[in-house]
Amino acid sequence: MGSVSNYFTDLEDKAQVVEWRNLVYLIAKRYIDKYGLGRVFQWNFETWNEPNNHDFDNVTMSIQGFLNYYDACSEGLRAASPLLRFGGPGDSCHSAPRSPYCWAMLQHCYNGTNYFTGETGVRIDYIALHKKGGGFSLPILQQELQTVGEIQERFPSFRSVPVYNDEADPLVGWSKPQEWRADVTYAAMVVKIIKQHQDLLLANPNNTINYTLLSNDNAFMSYHPHPFTQRTLTARFQVNNTRPPHVQLVRKPVLTVMGLLALLGETQVLAQVLNSGHEENSTVGVLASTHRPMIHGGSDSWQAAILVYNSDDNSTSQRIDDVTVELKGLAEQKGLVYVTYYLDNNVTNPHQLWQSMGSPDFPTAQQFRCLRSVEDPRIDGPQIFRPGDTLTLKAKLSVPSVLLVHVCARPEVGPDQVGKNLSLCSEQAAVMTHTYSFLCAYSALQSCPFELFSFLLDQTVGGLYRVRAVDYWGRPGPYSLPERFSDGE
Repeated sequence: MGSVSNYFTDLEDKAQVVEWRNLVYLIAKRYIDKYGLGRVFQWNFETWNEPNNHDFDNVTMSIQGFLNYYDACSEGLRAASPLLRFGGPGDSCHSAPRSPYCWAMLQHCYNGTNYFTGETGVRIDYIALHKKGGGFSLPILQQELQTVGEIQERFPSFRSVPVYNDEADPLVGWSKPQEWRADVTYAAMVVKIIKQHQDLLLANPNNTINYTLLSNDNAFMSYHPHPFTQRTLTARFQVNNTRPPHVQLVRKPVLTVMGLLALLGETQVLAQVLNSGHEENSTVGVLASTHRPMIHGGSDSWQAAILVYNSDDNSTSQRIDDVTVELKGLAEQKGLVYVTYYLDNNVTNPHQLWQSMGSPDFPTAQQFRCLRSVEDPRIDGPQIFRPGDTLTLKAKLSVPSVLLVHVCARPEVGPDQVGKNLSLCSEQAAVMTHTYSFLCAYSALQSCPFELFSFLLDQTVGGLYRVRAVDYWGRPGPYSLPERFSDGE
């Protein structure tokens, strides 16, 4: 997305269309050479972002030029490897006559003429939409249903094409500061949006939408004076009172909750919310899943994860709901333990703590340590589960809050060795802590669902470090190979 050195000016010019195809081929081939086809073929290559906004970086891009551009991208990727995925239009696709680039592209893929091959119809491996919520959760799904229904009516053969909403954000405008984007309110909304999609699309036997991907457009870096309140995963501090100046990132609850989502298994199981007060508009929801190891006898094991949220969209309140979580069907599992992870605006709220410090532009090393001390959820356990079929837990959930209950059977062996960057296999989710052994300084213990440990020192250090994983049963895995570190790196 963009014109290299302003070389491209008009994609109705045949020579430039051919050059664009060659550029795409060279880029894709470079990625394949660097990362391997086994990784790159899992990527999603997508068209120019939101073409109806006409932000084409000085390239004259008529609708016909956009269709030429689409064919050039498609054929360039295909020349690098026919396994590479390509889709679009990466836009809102409002009903006609709005969004003319979107509908022209879909029509072109349906029965248009390929610019390079002359064939009728052009491949579209997935349909990418951008549907946002206007500050709320449910409108995202409602807009998707309306637009995809219109697409399927106009182009019946697209009913089987995977549908993505890769900008399913609660609110448009990433840089617009909103207090609810700073804390667990945003985190709980993300979980709620996923729950709505799981229930109304994927778990609905009458669903006709091949819904494949839901993601957020929040990989931005915040800027002063709004480190926490923009649509970002971290709070970014540009610390200019050091020599040299440097950047510090503090994890926001919306990123922490994604660590909890990563503990969900691959199979969704039945979960119901029963309201004792017969309330019609409960703010409590639940996602439940199980995981079964592909290979028995290793460090992986049977797991269940139950994710409960209490969300009133972008609103907060003083209300606290008493919740009973009941898990059934556990009798056949052996050696069970469970761990709970909990987030609310009192427990996991770096933004609130930063405000209590006086909202410093340049927090000190000690203040950064304090901010990072409240990045993680409150963790209770592991607790031994007494043999039986049912586990019953009681909790008090504020608005907003998120609770994850993670139940694991005991693996036959402890954790495997980890690398210097603490890369753990996704199946090995029953990891409780990571031990960091700094051979020149000290040992640290980090208990959280993340494979990242960040620590800001007051003094220059250097030496060797190594890491290992410790599971819920206290069994340590082998240390990684030592890695040398110096303060200048």
